[in-house]
Amino acid sequence: MPPAAPHLWHRIARKGWHFLALTTLSLVALIAIVLFLTLRPHYQIRPGEPIEIAVVTPPDQDTAEFLFGVRIAVNQINADGGLLGHPVAVRKFWEDAYTDKNDLEKVARQTLRLAADIAKIPSVLAVIGHGSSATAVPASAVYDRSGKLFMATHATATSLTNHRLEHVFAIQPSNADNAAILAEYARRIGLRRFVIVSDSSSYGIETTDRFRSLLAQNGGTTLLRVRLGAAGKSINDHLLFMLDNELFKPADIDAFFITSASIDDTAAFIARARQLGLKVPILGAEYLVTNELEQQAGAEAMRGVIAVSLFGDNDITPEREKLAVPFRKALGYEPGLMAGIGFDAVKVLAYAVQRTGNLDADDIADTLRIIRFERPFIGATGAVAFDSNGLITDTDTHVVRHDGTAFQTVATFHKPLNLSPADDVTSPNGERRQLK
Repeated sequence: MPPAAPHLWHRIARKGWHFLALTTLSLVALIAIVLFLTLRPHYQIRPGEPIEIAVVTPPDQDTAEFLFGVRIAVNQINADGGLLGHPVAVRKFWEDAYTDKNDLEKVARQTLRLAADIAKIPSVLAVIGHGSSATAVPASAVYDRSGKLFMATHATATSLTNHRLEHVFAIQPSNADNAAILAEYARRIGLRRFVIVSDSSSYGIETTDRFRSLLAQNGGTTLLRVRLGAAGKSINDHLLFMLDNELFKPADIDAFFITSASIDDTAAFIARARQLGLKVPILGAEYLVTNELEQQAGAEAMRGVIAVSLFGDNDITPEREKLAVPFRKALGYEPGLMAGIGFDAVKVLAYAVQRTGNLDADDIADTLRIIRFERPFIGATGAVAFDSNGLITDTDTHVVRHDGTAFQTVATFHKPLNLSPADDVTSPNGERRQLK
């Protein structure tokens, strides 16, 4: 057999070197992954030093209630001896409030810088807050990579937990969950023809698109799709079109569905719609249940506003009483949803730490996912447990309706959502009707 040509040996040698190079790169990548997983800094503090919780929030009115709920929880934990022999301390960080008028890329850059700064603080075990999905979602990747537990209290974007980041937990139901609950409630009480209103934020678009899709599946109709701030049109322009157009009459509107990242725009829309005689129900996501929105729109204008909330007026748990007593004493009124969520975020974290028995973030994250099968934490908002993605589950979500003075619970749904008939609901005119 003749010897192989020199160029053939060259090709064989070159392929061998390519194989060796690829193998080496693969080994280097594998070693890097192993080093990242094994050398990622673990939480360590000296005996008696405080465990710090970073709280990130925008400086708006409802933030005061949220922070008060956090403070009450921390005070109670410290009064009971702290966590594993350590006192708990809060370190506050401010971020800009987000609306669709902000430059999203700028917001993301600022958020990533802030999250990176927090991630470098050795004494911070967990982060609570971030006032919107626009900031919580990019920050979540930084916290997860750094081994910081992240309890997202305000964010409802489906993408927050779809990535299944190990240390990330969503305290509120997702936009998809909220839209599904409201669509089913609308079906049950006979609301079929909707005007759908949102801004251009991902929060507004995701929630309203999901609701509109489910409305169509249930046999409902979207009479008009309104995008606040689009094409230079004002709220008055949109409402005047609803009152005078050739497509439908005001009497054809069964209800509105609205979701926006802007409390100001939402309050202005609700108040102006009522002033122009549009008294039909206005459905929307959890952000409608805020004191700031009610103060801007006015209590009477809020009559007939329907939203979703983890805070039901009939859910009186021991932890809710532990929140309500000092809250009432200090502020003179009952705590709302944001106070309850801030309180529960701290308390469920402490509950998981005590059950875990150490301060390793990986172990605590495992406990937070497992407690739903063992002994869930029952907080001020009810059961607080998480699925494998980190999204809150095995808890009740309430549909609440404003009666001109306050929100009242009119229906309750359980997560994971089973949209079979529950007990009963209240129709828009206040009559109780049995679900069938």
